[in-house]
Amino acid sequence: MNKRIIFTIMLSAAVVFTASAQKPEKAFEDIVAGVKAKERQPDVDNNMNKARATLEKILAKDASNAMANMGMAIILSYDAYSQKDYFRGWHYFKKADAGVSTFTPDDKKVLDGYFMAQKLERRGKPIDKNMEIERNLVEEKLIKFVREENNLQYAEKFLEEFPDSKYYNNVVHIRNYIEFRKAENAGTVEAFNYFLSKYPDAAQTKIASEERNALAYKLTQEANTFAAYKNFVDNYPDAVQYEEAKKKLGILAFDEAAKKHTLEAIEQFMEQYPNSPKMPDAKIMKRQLLFEWAKSVNSLEAYNKFVSQYPEGEMFIDIFNLKSAALGQSIAADLPMENYKVIRGFDNKQARDYGGAIATYTDGTILVIANTPSLNDDMDDVWMIKLDAEGRMIKNDILGNDFDDRVNTAYIDKAGALSGAGLTNAIKDNVPGQSWFFKMNPQGKNICNAKFEGNEVLSMVVYEDGRSLLGGYLQAADTVEPTPLITKLNAQGRKLWTRTYAPGHKVTSMASDGRMCSIAFNGGWVMQIDELGYIKWDAMVDGCNLSAVATANGKTVYTGTKEGQGCAVAFDLNGKKLWETAFELPAEGSFTQSCTMPDGSVISGGSFGNAMVLVKVDNSGKIVFAKTFDASKSVSFNGLAASAADNSVWVSATYADSDIVVFKLGL
Repeated sequence: MNKRIIFTIMLSAAVVFTASAQKPEKAFEDIVAGVKAKERQPDVDNNMNKARATLEKILAKDASNAMANMGMAIILSYDAYSQKDYFRGWHYFKKADAGVSTFTPDDKKVLDGYFMAQKLERRGKPIDKNMEIERNLVEEKLIKFVREENNLQYAEKFLEEFPDSKYYNNVVHIRNYIEFRKAENAGTVEAFNYFLSKYPDAAQTKIASEERNALAYKLTQEANTFAAYKNFVDNYPDAVQYEEAKKKLGILAFDEAAKKHTLEAIEQFMEQYPNSPKMPDAKIMKRQLLFEWAKSVNSLEAYNKFVSQYPEGEMFIDIFNLKSAALGQSIAADLPMENYKVIRGFDNKQARDYGGAIATYTDGTILVIANTPSLNDDMDDVWMIKLDAEGRMIKNDILGNDFDDRVNTAYIDKAGALSGAGLTNAIKDNVPGQSWFFKMNPQGKNICNAKFEGNEVLSMVVYEDGRSLLGGYLQAADTVEPTPLITKLNAQGRKLWTRTYAPGHKVTSMASDGRMCSIAFNGGWVMQIDELGYIKWDAMVDGCNLSAVATANGKTVYTGTKEGQGCAVAFDLNGKKLWETAFELPAEGSFTQSCTMPDGSVISGGSFGNAMVLVKVDNSGKIVFAKTFDASKSVSFNGLAASAADNSVWVSATYADSDIVVFKLGL
């Protein structure tokens, strides 16, 4: 035979042999043999090593070969193989899984042989199903290894290499547990602090914090020095031992403050050690020091300090009235000159006090109601201040439910019972609230404290028999326009009926002649209803926004705005328009309340820009006065109440968006 022909035949055979040797079928025969060897050594290692050598050669030329990657995943994840590496096995399987679409029918036949060797019932299953089974096996072996090894290095390696694993969070927990035990074994405050700072979201954070705190407190008790306790209090405010440590500190700190015998020293002690057993002694000492200091200084700042810290007792009443007089005079100097028979300023702990109402008792005393921040300053409560005829405080109380509470209107009947209404259950910038009504007997005992349908009560009528009408609005979260709402209650505050009217308005003001009730809406629509809430008559006054109403001498007088001016419109009890008159206003705004004076005139109040306006119109429609109360700071109207004894009117306003000013205006 020709030598050239012989060489060609030999070269072809070598190529065929090489190509055959680089195919993974032979490797899978060795893998299957290794699997069948189960845990018999060295048979498992011999077969797996042979297969591994073949597959590594294939992968050296083609790293994406799905069959070769599959084989390597099987080998390195085989439990009985001495050189197993579950991490690398999972990496190889992910590459194989990504190349499933490249498996040929012959590849699938080879794999089927392996799957059957693993478990007979896997024979003949679709390749996708068998790959899913294998995927779970390989990954679960890896996670089982990480769990059982309980090794920080393995856990961190898993988290770094497999961030998308379904077991990621589980391994995070394993890592955190290992680190926690490491801190426990170290048994030092520093080790616990390191764990807590590095793994703040670990499940063991709470117990680590507790053990750290207990250890730190034990060391503090052993040292038993002021510095040691101070260090513990400063660094472990959440520890269960915190209050005990504060008490021990407080005993030592009070002795030092008492020796200095200064207001500053006592205040600093009380601020820093509120749970000290010496606190009763400190309060007595501070109250006396503060009272003497405030009187000697005689300034609003000094009065504020005393009132904010001692809202009770005879000293409080004295300081409160000194302060309210000083604040009233300060505000009066910023207001236009008027016939102020009494003027007082009220400030609750230098907080933002605003809004509310004012009402008079038959004996000439006054009740001022305002809205003030609650103790934690997150929500608003109701501040009620009872004054004598000269504006001096007799008593004051805070009233409120959970969340925000605000009073918009109040009434005191002849017996001295107080009715108030507004909104409750509001949450600032989030939940709008719910209509609220409360009633107290003359002794301040609760008769009713209830929520009703609607978002807010803006106006109220109380009849001589104790029944009440609440006027406001209802506005669902998914609606743009409010619906006017009126609710009638019996003398105990139980609902008798509720009526709604045409949407697009709010009931802003109501007044009654004893039988019928006149209603003002925010717009030109006015009406009168009967005792069951049905409309007796209604009317539209074009171009007007009539928002306040009062009844006087058989007339219903509405006050509002029209084309940039103020306007007053009167109707008789049958709905016939009697007269309309206009007056100047300083800016845009609205009237919110009217009251009837003994001479039959009507006074209305409202806020316009940064100023307050009071207007008086007589029985014939003549404007007696239209007074603008402006200042260097804003003045907004809260409420008014007639003083029948001397034909004057009590007015409540908010000054500078933070203080309540109350004055009695001589007419």
